[in-house]
Amino acid sequence: MSIIPFGLVTRPARALGRRAEELTLVALDAALASRLGAEAVDRVLGSELATRTVSRALEGPLVEAVARDVVRYAVIERLADGLLEDPELERLLERALESPATERMLVRVLESRLVDEAVRRVLAGEELWLVVDEVAQSPAVTEAIARQSVSFADQVAGQVRVRSRSADERLERAARRVLRRPPEGP
Repeated sequence: MSIIPFGLVTRPARALGRRAEELTLVALDAALASRLGAEAVDRVLGSELATRTVSRALEGPLVEAVARDVVRYAVIERLADGLLEDPELERLLERALESPATERMLVRVLESRLVDEAVRRVLAGEELWLVVDEVAQSPAVTEAIARQSVSFADQVAGQVRVRSRSADERLERAARRVLRRPPEGP
């Protein structure tokens, strides 16, 4: 009895296995591309088995696992990046903003307690006063106040001049009457 080396048997078996795998994939590709493949997929997806399978998957831990992976792999951020660069989004937003439904919704928000509460919180918060202090100390504001102050001071001085002239004229007239002198000519 002769002994066949192990390598001589396993090499052809591996090659035959690889060939069988390749043929299986070719057959699968052909089935998927055929009308029969499309009909088979439609039947499977429309079946009670598919409905029960999806229901069981959604009621089990799959949803939580998917949610964790959506966060972990930044799926929402990646989708948002693609959406924000898409000109179609701008068209959709314009259409939404022009919609009467959007206007009605905005009116409801403005009339709700939400706006009053937000304003109350802003006014009660320390952050508002920090912003007011920052704005008040800005060079543009201090310059505007200085210009306004000079302008106001000029107005007051002008009024004082007019009134003092008027008062001077009244006093002079009164003195001339008391002293019985005629008024000066123009």
